Amino acid sequence: MTVAEVLEEVLKDRDYYAASDGGLTLSGGEPLWQADFAVALARAARSAGISVALETCGIAPVARFREIRPFVDLFLYDYKGTGADDHVAHTGVSNEPVLANLEWLYADGARIVLRCPLVPGLNDSEEHLVGIAALSRRYPRLEAIEVMPYHRMGNEKARRVGMPVRLDQPDADAAVKVEWRTRLGALGCRDVVMQ
Repeated sequence: MTVAEVLEEVLKDRDYYAASDGGLTLSGGEPLWQADFAVALARAARSAGISVALETCGIAPVARFREIRPFVDLFLYDYKGTGADDHVAHTGVSNEPVLANLEWLYADGARIVLRCPLVPGLNDSEEHLVGIAALSRRYPRLEAIEVMPYHRMGNEKARRVGMPVRLDQPDADAAVKVEWRTRLGALGCRDVVMQ
């Protein structure tokens, strides 16, 4: 689809966005791996008076964030691992650009929700929870810390379509969620939203 075609679809829901304070969310994968299209669409939406959110894992080059920043109202920013080795082990890439891009966006005054996917027994270590709380203190203007507990809902679909199941950890049950919230609170983490 072209930018104009996507925007035409988006504009069909203009009344809903106005009533709900919503708008267009660019997501993926990582939308900034298609930065030219993402920037053009965000610019067009902004020109049409539509609010724009960007879901990102933060791994794109900072130049991409600089390009799209003027057209994004809210960044939904993933933070998947604190330790450099753990981040590489779980995502395949270093967390250095993730942290550098977060720093740049914050310094530029961007509105940011820090989204923290947590997987029981995988990345819910004390080190990572301490890291989340440290970011909460370092960046007091964050809109929220959103904990996104792991669930296996997509695994059955992957099996049905013949795709490999890459992660089959236990779901985060209610007790685990309470434990995470309690631990984060004890570490001084503020504005925690549990999904």
